Amino acid sequence: MRLTRRDRLFLFAPLALLLAGWLVLPALLGLLATFTTYSPFAIGVHFSGLANYAAVIRDPLFGSAARNVAVFTLVAVPLELVIGFSVAYLLRRPFHGRAALRVLLLLPWLVSPIASGVMWHFLFGSATGVVDFVLGWLGRPDLPSPLGDPRLALPAVIAVEVWRVAPFVTFLLLPSLASIPSERWEEATLSGASWTGRVRHVAIPAVRPLLLTITMLLTGLSLGTFDAVLILTGGGPGPATVTPALYSYNRAFGVNDWPVGATSGWLIAAAVLGAGLIYLRLSRTRFVE
Repeated sequence: MRLTRRDRLFLFAPLALLLAGWLVLPALLGLLATFTTYSPFAIGVHFSGLANYAAVIRDPLFGSAARNVAVFTLVAVPLELVIGFSVAYLLRRPFHGRAALRVLLLLPWLVSPIASGVMWHFLFGSATGVVDFVLGWLGRPDLPSPLGDPRLALPAVIAVEVWRVAPFVTFLLLPSLASIPSERWEEATLSGASWTGRVRHVAIPAVRPLLLTITMLLTGLSLGTFDAVLILTGGGPGPATVTPALYSYNRAFGVNDWPVGATSGWLIAAAVLGAGLIYLRLSRTRFVE
């Protein structure tokens, strides 16, 4: 049954009203605040033009945050995709206990990022962590925690995020890989294709649209990384792990600079929107179709 324009209007009107009241309107008010001196503690509000945007872009700390999140995204997202796809490829065939293993693999994603950050902060702790205990048992108790080393803090945060998100990628890809007809695998095997050839010519084409969607999702999540970094390192040591989302939070709630905090938040939204536009462009190409 085909819906008329009037039917679609009545069907989607409640959703449109809900989004307008709880999402669109607050977002527009936040965008308006970036062009003013608004603050909950200010007596008056004045128009400031692009001064807030200039202040954010000129801030060296925001520059460090932008570089950190770029490295975070460019390293974490490919690793999450590769590890998630590899595990899903290995689990595509039925075997005894596969359902239980799928649930266990999803546990890192089901645990909240805050709880995960607390756990890993304890494991990486320089005084009480398990890593310190193992190093002491090996005769190297003097090694500092990687979370306190400016060179290792960001890689440690990336490793924790990959550990948490890669199983979620596996969970999303596994049904598509498991649904590939066995005839296609047999045909590839009979044609002499190696396992890499089967991955390239059978597995990847079957999940390519889903892979693109997952990549977009992971990219958006990485650009907005906040809670895990807040618990693990607090953005330190120095600016080593600060992200734009954490920078926005600190400016708005740490020093009560609401206009700059809102401005940096909208710059994050612009980056996510740009990634979304790239996704829409790629999804319309023949490569995906």
